[in-house]
Amino acid sequence: MAASRQNGAGSRSTKLIRRRGPRIWPKLLKTCLFVSSLLSVPGFGQGCRANDLLPQSDASSAVRATSSDHARSYTLPDGFPNSANTGPIAGTVLQDFKGIYEVRQDGTVINGLRVTGSILVYANDVTIQNCEVNASGQLWGIRQVAGSGLRVKNCRVYGIPSKTDRQATHVLDGVSNAAEVSFTEIYGVENAVTGGSNYIHDNYIHSFARWIAADDHTDGLQTYGWSGAGGLRVIHNTIIAITVGGDYTPASYGAGSSAVALSEGMHDLIIDSNFFAGGSYTLYGPSQQGSAPANVQVTNNRFSRRYFPRCGMFGTHTGFNRNAPGFLWSGNVWHETGHPVRP
Repeated sequence: MAASRQNGAGSRSTKLIRRRGPRIWPKLLKTCLFVSSLLSVPGFGQGCRANDLLPQSDASSAVRATSSDHARSYTLPDGFPNSANTGPIAGTVLQDFKGIYEVRQDGTVINGLRVTGSILVYANDVTIQNCEVNASGQLWGIRQVAGSGLRVKNCRVYGIPSKTDRQATHVLDGVSNAAEVSFTEIYGVENAVTGGSNYIHDNYIHSFARWIAADDHTDGLQTYGWSGAGGLRVIHNTIIAITVGGDYTPASYGAGSSAVALSEGMHDLIIDSNFFAGGSYTLYGPSQQGSAPANVQVTNNRFSRRYFPRCGMFGTHTGFNRNAPGFLWSGNVWHETGHPVRP
């Protein structure tokens, strides 16, 4: 049954479709998982574990529009995204919706929804802001299915993984194919953000979920399918690329795949002023197969040894070509010491 609603001040009417019960699972999920399993970079998606106990979240998490016992982090450095400065703006009144929320009108603004299900966009230049999406059991939390120009800001997108029921709780992608993702908290999913030419800034991404038998590959940013793309900007995010859900727990966490996984030949891209920890390698560059894409810039990032001595299980980065035209690696440091991280 379709309905038309107004979604916050300045919003345009939006077609909604409520579907009770069905999930978007079957063959597409199997295909996606199979494709991701073909990523053959050494260490990619390994089920590495560590035995350090993660501290509980800091007190600032109390101001979140909704709380999650699943999200776990140590106190993050001042000035970086965390639970307190991402997600719906304090005071936002959320309207509940259960099912698949479809947007089909260009220029729509969606504001103040609490969705159990997914938001799927089939229109251009849509903005989704101050929303929460519990996407447990769905392929996607928010996805641009058709059209372009989707902006997602001040949202919280998550899954609540169950070790014993992957099908009902797994989320493939938190936010998929958006042009811009900002001031958003994403956790409890396999991949937080997917795309290749997007602008990803000021987000808090953490607490990934992985089930070993399914060979999940967890990434903060997954760019599979975007080989040769240009224009990506990943700026001022916190990405803690460890697995703590599914077959893992905060007390026995996994390395995850990466904070950022770039595809071969991606060029004219910037990764700047982020806080990184975890992953097999924390960053996978665009030269895994020896290409030399132009103008790859990795600058002013902080790499933490909180979970592994090398930041990621195997190291901070791999697959970057220092001899590529316009390559820049500058200002990257170890968070704990301030010493430089070499290219």
